[in-house]
Amino acid sequence: MMDEARAELARMREAPEAWAELRNDTVRRAKVLWALQYDRRPEDLALLRSLVEQEAACCRESPGRGLGEEAELAGFLLAEHRRVEDVWRHWAIKQSNFDAGCAYDVQYLFAAGVETTLAFVRADTHPQRDALLERLTEEALTDEDVAEWARVKGLNFPADPAHEEPLTWVDRALSSGDRQVAGELLRQWAAGPERDEETLRYYRGAGL
Repeated sequence: MMDEARAELARMREAPEAWAELRNDTVRRAKVLWALQYDRRPEDLALLRSLVEQEAACCRESPGRGLGEEAELAGFLLAEHRRVEDVWRHWAIKQSNFDAGCAYDVQYLFAAGVETTLAFVRADTHPQRDALLERLTEEALTDEDVAEWARVKGLNFPADPAHEEPLTWVDRALSSGDRQVAGELLRQWAAGPERDEETLRYYRGAGL
């Protein structure tokens, strides 16, 4: 599974004109994001911006999907770059549907720093300026709050695949349509000390 993800990422890095291919291919887009999670590079900023925009559009066009791991992963990887102009991309995810509005943390909007973000939005002419500014000023966050949020949130998206939660791999295999791999990963997890009957029943209900 990760071999395919790395191959997809390598292709996107070599051919930016191929990024548009991911727009309507949620599985390939997810694989590129998984590979980016474990191979983070400053030069991938433009690719990440494209992926975040695609995830926002997907959430907006399919509101029943809620937020989804891929949209949050894309947002987190983008937030790590701490570029203030990306506040509009985070806002697009947060505005994409009701569930995303609730689940996508407001701290993403402040990734570049609290005062930096407020000053940038106040000076902007974006048509959503007033709506975003109203949302930002509802908060009483500090840069220290945002840094601590980023530290804790980062535990959900480790840079080392060996530190990933085992069941995350099961879910990712299912989302990519590889039920055989998902079943094998679930059996490996079930043999370990963290076995949980309720969780096993959930996945067995999915046919694994």
